[in-house]
Amino acid sequence: MLNTLNKTEGFISSFFLGLMTVVIIIQVIFRYFISYSLAWPEELGRYLFIASVYIGASYAEQEERHLAITVMRTNCGKWCARYIPILVQFVTIAFSLTMAVWGYKMTMFMYNSNQLAPAIQIPMYIAYAVIPFGMAAMAFRAFMNLVKYMKTTFCKNELTV
Repeated sequence: MLNTLNKTEGFISSFFLGLMTVVIIIQVIFRYFISYSLAWPEELGRYLFIASVYIGASYAEQEERHLAITVMRTNCGKWCARYIPILVQFVTIAFSLTMAVWGYKMTMFMYNSNQLAPAIQIPMYIAYAVIPFGMAAMAFRAFMNLVKYMKTTFCKNELTV
């Protein structure tokens, strides 16, 4: 099941990014070649980009592709190289869970307010729902990485002691 989730996140993020590109190209064609500006492509493109980013953040965490500042890990010795990744995963989990909770609250606020997107007329809670989903998935991925780092760090220490 985890393998299916791995592939699904990457596919959905890539699909949304590709669809956003097509939608924006349609807007450019209409604006510059037909001299008529559509209202919906910019809004839909924005929501597709946001969805791609939040779902892609979880995928990037799973692939360990997030930006990292490696100065401490490389210049402060073996202790930092061993324990900084564990600390980073704890911070990532805390941040992701906080964002998921606040994203859920924002989504519920939008659900209760019955707001619609101005141009495409979809409920705004659909656009906001990607935030708690993506951040909860990223917290899950960070937890999986934390377990992996802790196994390699503490199991090595037990063998060498």
